[in-house]
Amino acid sequence: MFKKNFITFFLWVLLWGVCSAQEICPLNAKPPAELKSLKEFSAIAILHNGRVKPMDTYARHVLLQFSGKGKYEKQEPIRWLTGVLFGNPELLEQKVFLINNPEIAETLGIEPEKGRRYSFAQLEKGLPLLIDLAQRAWDIDEKNRSIVENEIIRVESNIRLFIQLTHVFQFAAPHPDFQIQNKTLKKELEFPEAQNYFNFLMVALRAEKLNELTRDLENKENSLWTETEKEAYQLISNLYSWSMYYNNLPIHIIPFFQHETHDWLSPWDTIHFSFNDPDIRKEIYFLSDMYQAKLGGDQIRFDLAVRSFSNSVENRLKREGAGSKYLRLELFSNQLQAFFWAKFLYLFSFLICMMALIKTNKVFYRVAWILVGGGFLIQAIGFIMRVVILQRPPVSTLYETFLFVSFISVFVGLIIERFSKNWLGLIISSISGFVFLMIASRFAAEGDTLKMLVAVLNSNFWLSTHVVTITIGYAGVCVAGVVGHIYILQSIFRPHQQELLAETQRILLGTLAFGLTMTFLGTNLGGIWADASWGRFWGWDPKENGALLIVLWIAMLFHLKVGRMIGALGLAIGSVLGCIVVMWAWFGVNLLSVGLHSYGFTSGLARNLLIYVLVQLLFLTLTIPLIKRK
Repeated sequence: MFKKNFITFFLWVLLWGVCSAQEICPLNAKPPAELKSLKEFSAIAILHNGRVKPMDTYARHVLLQFSGKGKYEKQEPIRWLTGVLFGNPELLEQKVFLINNPEIAETLGIEPEKGRRYSFAQLEKGLPLLIDLAQRAWDIDEKNRSIVENEIIRVESNIRLFIQLTHVFQFAAPHPDFQIQNKTLKKELEFPEAQNYFNFLMVALRAEKLNELTRDLENKENSLWTETEKEAYQLISNLYSWSMYYNNLPIHIIPFFQHETHDWLSPWDTIHFSFNDPDIRKEIYFLSDMYQAKLGGDQIRFDLAVRSFSNSVENRLKREGAGSKYLRLELFSNQLQAFFWAKFLYLFSFLICMMALIKTNKVFYRVAWILVGGGFLIQAIGFIMRVVILQRPPVSTLYETFLFVSFISVFVGLIIERFSKNWLGLIISSISGFVFLMIASRFAAEGDTLKMLVAVLNSNFWLSTHVVTITIGYAGVCVAGVVGHIYILQSIFRPHQQELLAETQRILLGTLAFGLTMTFLGTNLGGIWADASWGRFWGWDPKENGALLIVLWIAMLFHLKVGRMIGALGLAIGSVLGCIVVMWAWFGVNLLSVGLHSYGFTSGLARNLLIYVLVQLLFLTLTIPLIKRK
């Protein structure tokens, strides 16, 4: 492990040394001209984290990874990424690098910023020290690393990626390393006489000619070399140096087929490994033309180069039966931001419901219905698009469980309101929809939410039905918990409205029964999946212990209610505590970091889970004595 880390560290130092010597736009005093539209560029297919996605999605992921924000100073992510890729010097001053720990900034010789975000220009001087600290942190076992050490690794990785991104298109940028002043050499290489600076691609295309010119230099004294031979040799040396250092770069946008293998390469890796393929060479030319058009701010030429590149890639994919589907749909999904607008509508609906508590109004009621219904419709559209894009059920990651529980909770609330017509269903929908989407947005900040899954989690019918059913059960119990809270508050503020309390109790029983049924079915479907997959029922997976706890808890509540050991208030208290049981089954298992169903350890999860439990216990501690006084 040490050897591997040392090699990685050594190569990273070499790359940084070479890259830092190259200016982002070395021969242009002014930044590249801005283009009015990047619509075509945002739709370019790119392979990232095992999935082909539009460039727009990649831009959102990278900016979020660097800064923790979806935009930089109201600038769309795709425009920010374009500036990075095409060499805008102004981006060096943009404070996009999030450093959560101020001690790290101080160690690097930087005055801590209130916003916790720093520019590359600020970090550049301390970069050698940061690389050294990151190497030491990498050598520590992951389980033993401190928060600060993990933060150092994260910051160093982000800066490394940033440097790599700034050099993705450098093969098309004129550079002093490829300066030719000798007129004879220009003529031999068929370069324009009036031009002195050329790019890597232009010189690489003439590598054979350069080899011919320098073939006999090994047997010739250096002092006898002509000026033409000296410049030719220097060009060959620079070509070799660039080829050595500029590899394994990001932006894998060129599909590569060889024998039965299929991969995607960055422009640099394509030049190194498959430049002789005529189709791929043509695509590199399109990328070079794209770069030149961007520098000149030529919108028509830029869009034409992008479309030509995308069409060439798509045609090659179709010939190999590997066409990239649904890129435009994902682009539309990014722009729609369905879950953001649904969250906004649920919040607005909740405010209307609170206003109705002061004064009941038919207009308020209709507006609340429209808002919740509109939020539900938008959320449904977002769900459908996710299913189509990923070609799998909508519940597989922790983020997706929040979305799905929110969706089902709103749906259950609307059904309740359809029959009760007393605002209760609208309140349930508004609270559940907003809260769970709010939590989901916290997990969305960790990166791409449209993730690929391992094959065993992505292709099994029984697993899909199990996960969807059990998550519906979570939603049912959570809705019951919301109803339980409402019943307790009604018992405090409206203790004499027996019809209202009785109606709320009936709804509470119904939602608990719904949650019990779905969690019971989901657990059994999980057993069927396990038996079909490896011939045994669980054996026993920790996640199913949590699901079983939910079933046992709700079953106990029903037995206590039927046996008249608890009344409506006891049932409400039990439903509130039932939410705690759900949260343990939902998230608590993640703290163990074991089991097939663990979504992966999430930073801060234990703290947040503890806070939630304490808040619920505090709520019961404060409210139950008030009810007993009534």
